[in-house]
Amino acid sequence: MSGKTDAANTPSSREKLTWILVYSLCSSTMLVINKLAVSTNGLPTVVSGAQLAVSALVVVGMEVSGMKVLGAFERQRILPFVAYTTMFAMGLFSNMKALMLTNVGAVISARCCLPLVVCLIEWAFMNRMFPNARSIMSLMGVVFAASVYISNDTGVSIDGSAGMFWLLVWWLLLAVQMTYGKHLTENISMTQWERVFYTNALAIPPTIVLYYATGENEQMMKDEEGAMFYLLLSCVVGVAISYSGWKCRSVITATTFTLVGVINKMATIAFTIIVWPKDFSVMKTLALLASVGFGLLYTEAPLRNKPRGSS
Repeated sequence: MSGKTDAANTPSSREKLTWILVYSLCSSTMLVINKLAVSTNGLPTVVSGAQLAVSALVVVGMEVSGMKVLGAFERQRILPFVAYTTMFAMGLFSNMKALMLTNVGAVISARCCLPLVVCLIEWAFMNRMFPNARSIMSLMGVVFAASVYISNDTGVSIDGSAGMFWLLVWWLLLAVQMTYGKHLTENISMTQWERVFYTNALAIPPTIVLYYATGENEQMMKDEEGAMFYLLLSCVVGVAISYSGWKCRSVITATTFTLVGVINKMATIAFTIIVWPKDFSVMKTLALLASVGFGLLYTEAPLRNKPRGSS
């Protein structure tokens, strides 16, 4: 990719669909590869840290080779990404706390409701019109179908007020992170590779803190067959998902990006149920497919017209 910054032109439907598909492919592939990488070496923080380091180093290598993908290191460009990665680290911690005090059903329920709150944030603060009736039906349909799936699977279990607190903290942080990420693509002029570099490089220190906080520094790394291969493969896909994620986010709205993440998750669960029949259930499978179908009905809300006299 070239080092030019994003064009001001509105992306075409074909471009949007292309990057949604590329990002979705990377995301679904990453889930499987991360599972293999973590299970073969036993240290999840090491896996994520390696991915972050390699993604940042790839950009540095491109810059050293003369591709000019990095601009000037200016405080007004770096500080917003410090805020973004701080939210990411806080979100990761609160997600772990939420998983400790709730079950998977509660987390999936909260995640499926996320596009609804993100679209409200876009309407209130990001100059977007309110979604039309079809889009509201789409978002509500995703929530309904997900609730049917959860009620036929694990149900929702929350361990008292502490569980509700951490679930809510994680949910709100993720909502702000989704909309703030879109804000960065619209208001800070830089190449996609710069975004890849800043988000990955700045996420390394929090990951090191987690490495020691979780006690992984005292554990021995497994040396199972294929461990190094899967670790390297996860780093390659990590670069791809980092770039495609920022590119996808730059051509679609924050709500659409959030919804794509939900659809990817539900589609992956459906695929798992179909491939491993021991978990198969007609009702659960239909509910998952229905959630994906409802999600595909969503259409982006356009920007509100600028007031007369504005630039």
